[in-house]
Amino acid sequence: MTSVKSVSSLSRSSANFIAVDWGTTNLRAFMMNQHGQIQAQRSSAKGMLTLSSDEFEAVLADLLDDWLESGLPIYMAGMVGSRGGWQEVPYQSCPMRLTDLANHLHWLETSLPNQVAIVPGLQSQGIAGMADVMRGEETQLLGALDWLESHNLSSEDRVFCLPGTHCKWVQMEKGTVTGFSTAITGELFARLNDESSLVKGLPHSDELHVQAFQKGLQASQQAGGIMHQLFSARSRYVCGELAAEEVRDYLSGIVIGHDVNDILSDLAYEVKRVLIIGSKALNERYQLALAEQGMNVDFMEAGEASIRGLKRLANLMSDTPNLAEGKE
Repeated sequence: MTSVKSVSSLSRSSANFIAVDWGTTNLRAFMMNQHGQIQAQRSSAKGMLTLSSDEFEAVLADLLDDWLESGLPIYMAGMVGSRGGWQEVPYQSCPMRLTDLANHLHWLETSLPNQVAIVPGLQSQGIAGMADVMRGEETQLLGALDWLESHNLSSEDRVFCLPGTHCKWVQMEKGTVTGFSTAITGELFARLNDESSLVKGLPHSDELHVQAFQKGLQASQQAGGIMHQLFSARSRYVCGELAAEEVRDYLSGIVIGHDVNDILSDLAYEVKRVLIIGSKALNERYQLALAEQGMNVDFMEAGEASIRGLKRLANLMSDTPNLAEGKE
């Protein structure tokens, strides 16, 4: 079902572009002004996974409806540009200056009155030297960079952590992504939490049991490796060292602890500050894990970062006429 917020005449006259965040399970559209302020927003459950490539245009047209008019460009980020999305957009190789994404927008040929562009993803070598990719996170990183610049913080050295189903750890220097690595942290925990014998029959809770989570973090720093430590979620419960309601958060602490420990220990330089871009729930867990390592942590909500990144790209296009002239 599509959720629609009506657009006033004032909002329409002040709109500068439309930002679209099209992920695997959800579609969100925002009418924006040049300052990145939301004038109106609409959403749909028709994410990339529910659509074939020839359905995207109709779904977008149906959602935007009366927002469709020439002179109001649409900038789209996320899995819409992936293989299996509307149209696969090639990855851009790192090192990559994030503001240069404006030079590589992919302009679609559509029947819509609006010009429609997809932001490309990035490709790099991960920390082990193997190929790694991201799609959607590059726009969030640009939004985070825009926020840091607005607070005169962009010169500070930091690592960027984008937790989720697949957690991204990103190194950046002076606005250029020099490399990144992906861990399947969220997906691994989801499988263990839903299907494994480690938690079978144990209660679920929306509340984080901090002490149990911290026990998991501490276990992740002990000898034996992750495979041994994961089983300890079951054995410590059976032996009475964990209460039934603590086991899932203990397990989460082990998985996130290894994510944090493994990346930080393998970086070629010392890290003191991390910017997390994600949900508030995951931020709490990653902040606890990073605190165990003595890290200073800042947080930016992922949706805000995406919108701010698309605002930056829209303004770059408006400020640089030759970019607009180069549209495909």
